[in-house]
Amino acid sequence: MDETKISMIKKLTPFVSALLITFFNLSGEAYPGTSFKRMNEPHEKAFSILVPSGWKLNGGIFRVDPNHVGGPLNSMEAKCDLSIKKDNAGSVEFRIHPDITYAVPGIGGGFFPAGSNYQGAQVRPYENAPEFVKGLFRSMRKNAKNPNFLTVKRLPGEIRSMNTGMAYMNTLLAQLGMAEMRFEADAAAGVVDYTEGSTRYREVILSGIVNMRGAYSWKNTRTLSFRAPLDRFDAWKSAMDIMRNSIQFNTAWFVREAQGQRERADIVRKTYEEIQRIDREIVKNSNMTRSKIMNDNYLVLTGQEEYINPHSGKKELDTSAYKYRWVNPGGDVFYSDQDGENPNLIMNQSGYKLTSVKK
Repeated sequence: MDETKISMIKKLTPFVSALLITFFNLSGEAYPGTSFKRMNEPHEKAFSILVPSGWKLNGGIFRVDPNHVGGPLNSMEAKCDLSIKKDNAGSVEFRIHPDITYAVPGIGGGFFPAGSNYQGAQVRPYENAPEFVKGLFRSMRKNAKNPNFLTVKRLPGEIRSMNTGMAYMNTLLAQLGMAEMRFEADAAAGVVDYTEGSTRYREVILSGIVNMRGAYSWKNTRTLSFRAPLDRFDAWKSAMDIMRNSIQFNTAWFVREAQGQRERADIVRKTYEEIQRIDREIVKNSNMTRSKIMNDNYLVLTGQEEYINPHSGKKELDTSAYKYRWVNPGGDVFYSDQDGENPNLIMNQSGYKLTSVKK
């Protein structure tokens, strides 16, 4: 249906307008309200995430076989490469990138040059976070034309948060006689405009870096990207914030993962298992540092509110980009800016309740 007819429908009462647009999916962008469905990570149900209704999930948790890659350095932990797309072309796309460990030149007495393989890790010179963000864009968008990096800047709050966790790790390594393996963190975000096909896009990329100098290795971590057409980027930005902050980890999966890791390696396993524990602790206690992190991530994050889930009574942190937030017992969420818009009526359901902002 063309834009003229859509415009005419939107002039109707909010309820009728929402009903027609949602029922016929006329615009493909579910306005004035937007429904999000809680979905499991497809492969191992390691976590769940809120996804805009009708969007597609591709990828998920995967494992690296040390027998196929020449060693265990990328086999200690499960990896996740998950894309959430509005359409097959990924015109609007949120992606969680896998953590990859790299060995630096000089490892193994210098007998492994850049580009070679050392114990399952590519030998690659250390890259700080801004360098990594730029390189990741070039590797992701090989067909991009006229790229223009609007900004690439470090995230001091995220760096402090990671280093706080790794201070405990460094103390533990010192107690084990491995102080030379101390870890250091870096983090950055970049915003880039580019053309792909006939569309001008804007993309945001965020990544942390863990530098393990004493172990002659480094890795990227917590790497995310989000893109949308330039003229619609601001309208879709809140969707990224909702997805990013909605991740809920599966505790049972983590227990199984830790058990599997204990069976896969010795000292390398112990080191990486501790990293994972610290990562989980940082996520668990993220409310303590969230204000600092959000300050740094102002390029991509909108304001947030603390809501009280009417079904569980638990506190939930979510975007404040919409006036109304409804949730059902299964964790699906419906957002709206329209007075009187009720998802139970629109979607012929009965479980949605309006959430209130925590006082």
